[in-house]
Amino acid sequence: MMSVAAPTSPSQRVDAAPERSLLHPAPHGSRRERILDGAAEMFSEYGYYGASMRDISRRVGVSHSGIFHHFDSKEALLGGVIDRLEAHAQEALDHKDGFCTDLQALQQALVESWDPTSPEIRLMATLDAEAVSEGHPGRFRMARLRRVHEHILTHCFAALAAQGALREDIAPGFAARAMLSLILRHAVRERTVGTLQAHHEADASQRDLCMLARTFLGDPAPLGADVPD
Repeated sequence: MMSVAAPTSPSQRVDAAPERSLLHPAPHGSRRERILDGAAEMFSEYGYYGASMRDISRRVGVSHSGIFHHFDSKEALLGGVIDRLEAHAQEALDHKDGFCTDLQALQQALVESWDPTSPEIRLMATLDAEAVSEGHPGRFRMARLRRVHEHILTHCFAALAAQGALREDIAPGFAARAMLSLILRHAVRERTVGTLQAHHEADASQRDLCMLARTFLGDPAPLGADVPD
C-alpha cells in the first residue's frame, strides 16, 4: 500500500531555501521586490488564504512591520503579485502576432510563454483556482487575466485558421479555451502527481501542449525532434 506523507503547513516550510522565482529574475532587487518574490512563491504554494503575512515575512527575512512599510495590507501585496502576472500576459500580448506564423512558432510560444512548470503559470493556476470564491480579493483581476490569455490564444488559432491550417471542425475560441485549461491543469499536476512519480518526465507537460496544438491543426507528423526544447 502506497504511503503519502501529509503536506506540511507554510510555517513549517518557510525556512527552507526557496526556488528562485522567474517573476522577478534580478538577483539583487530592492526590499519591496524581495517581498513580492516571497509573496509570489508563497501564494503559488499555498494560495492567498494559505499564506499569512508572517509566513511571507519568514520566507523573505523581512520583519512583519517591514512588510507593512511597503504594503499596507495583505490584499495590497496580492495586488503587487498580480501586477507581475499582468506584465507577463502583456508581454505575450505584445508578441502575439509572432506566435501564429506557423505550427512551429505556436509550439515555441507554448513552451516559452505558457510552460506549466514556470513560476508564472504555476502562480496563475493556484490563484485562478482559488479565485472561484466570490470573496477572493483578486477574483476580478484573475478572471480578466484568464480572458487575456484566452484572447491571445484565440488570436493565434484564428490566424492559423485564416491560413487554412486549423481543422475546419475546430473553432479558434474552443481551441484557445481547451489549450489554456490544459496549461493550468498541468501546472497543478506538476505540483501533485508529478511529485509522486519515480520517473518524472520534465518536459511531459510541454510535449502535451504541443501535441494538442498538432491535433487542432490536424498535423499528422509525429511529435519528435522538431518540438522546441
